[in-house]
Amino acid sequence: MDNTKQIGERTYSFGTIPPVEAVRVEVSVARVIGEPLFKAFMDAKKTGSTEKDAEQAGATAIGLLLSKMDADELLATMETVFKYVTCDGKRVEINATFAGRNKELWQVFIGALRFNFSDFLPAGLFASVQSAVTK
Repeated sequence: MDNTKQIGERTYSFGTIPPVEAVRVEVSVARVIGEPLFKAFMDAKKTGSTEKDAEQAGATAIGLLLSKMDADELLATMETVFKYVTCDGKRVEINATFAGRNKELWQVFIGALRFNFSDFLPAGLFASVQSAVTK
């Protein structure tokens, strides 16, 4: 998977989150969106599942992430993820990098999660979460 992505007029590079920190991120995210992740995974395995099923699971997942994580927990998770992301060659700092770019913040966060965790999460989930964030 390519570790760079053009978002807006800037280029973001995603680094690999070390295993111990990756487990912390996975647990934080899975605790609040575990059921939709499981549903999306199972739907992807079923014969006859549709892209709409994955989109619905992804929309539910991002909604739960926003509604069930408190702000401090979400920011701590984002800070861990963003330690391994650069923007035009400079390490991402949430306030400096994303001032006036709230939508871009979510696009980069989802992109970094996708880069680091796509090996065991259903692709349809990331596509639908990305779609929900860009609307």
